[in-house]
Amino acid sequence: MSVSDSTPRTAGSGSRPIGVDDDFAVLDQQIHALLTLGENGDVADEDVYDFSIRWGTALAGRLPRLAHYSALHELDAADERHFQSLRAQLDSMRPLMRRFSLATPALGHDD
Repeated sequence: MSVSDSTPRTAGSGSRPIGVDDDFAVLDQQIHALLTLGENGDVADEDVYDFSIRWGTALAGRLPRLAHYSALHELDAADERHFQSLRAQLDSMRPLMRRFSLATPALGHDD
């Protein structure tokens, strides 16, 4: 749902509203945080640990929710494009995830 649109978007048959803006916001924030963490040469173990908890939560909750709606074709065109872009970005970040021993997303491209 866009900022200018105060009406909840409906999915599929229009029988239930879905809102994925918060899911995207959390994932985008965590991606930005990982990139920032990766720019630092020497990162303290406690910083990695704290980040890994937030990262794992985002991957375990927000990402599967988006994948579910995508698989059911319940995302609108803009959200589907955002989701596919997010997946590509996450795929490209796997070396950084391995560097910090973080969970990696388990999303195949046939979902």
